[in-house]
Amino acid sequence: MSAQRQLPPIIDFGSVLDRVENRTDDADAHGYIDEIREGLDELAARDPDSRETQIQELEHLIDSLLMYVDDDAEMWAKTIQNRFANYRHARRESSRTLHVANGRLERDGETADVETTGEATLHGQLINNGERSDAMISLAFYDEYDRAIWKVESREFEVGPGEKRDLELNVYIPEGASYYAIAALEPADPATVADEAPTPGKDNVGEDTSYVDFS
Repeated sequence: MSAQRQLPPIIDFGSVLDRVENRTDDADAHGYIDEIREGLDELAARDPDSRETQIQELEHLIDSLLMYVDDDAEMWAKTIQNRFANYRHARRESSRTLHVANGRLERDGETADVETTGEATLHGQLINNGERSDAMISLAFYDEYDRAIWKVESREFEVGPGEKRDLELNVYIPEGASYYAIAALEPADPATVADEAPTPGKDNVGEDTSYVDFS
């Protein structure tokens, strides 16, 4: 039996939806919040290669939600909108045939609190739906203002056609991180746009190229 799929951490924002919900009495807003939750559940259940339609529907729901909230509720709704935009960027950056399933950061076997600075381990499964190719794993950290502040990349390694490979990448969570995005890159794929990183909060995005051997 295959493992249950999980939402990418960058859009696992159920707690943020709770904050929006608790800060508005608007019935229409509550309706959109319920629809977004349902849409996220459906997105998690889908194969990563068949999520585009659901992603577009969620974007529309999030944009609609913003029309019915104000003050603190609007601030948190904009956080959701920005995180979804950064998720979109990570998908564009990712390979068309490689993806990371159930990627998450852990400490001592438990889900890592990304707001706690220090070492952690990225776990997940790299799945290759294409031919033999080189691959890289990229991990971008964002602050509370949705700005990219740190980026980690593995060295290139080879994956075979149809291969599924468990990942274990030791990384350092930087100070000020609020969430992160994971991307599987194929250096030879012209669709990969790793050099078009989101606008960082500082002059440059910090970078830690971790030479981890996944072979």
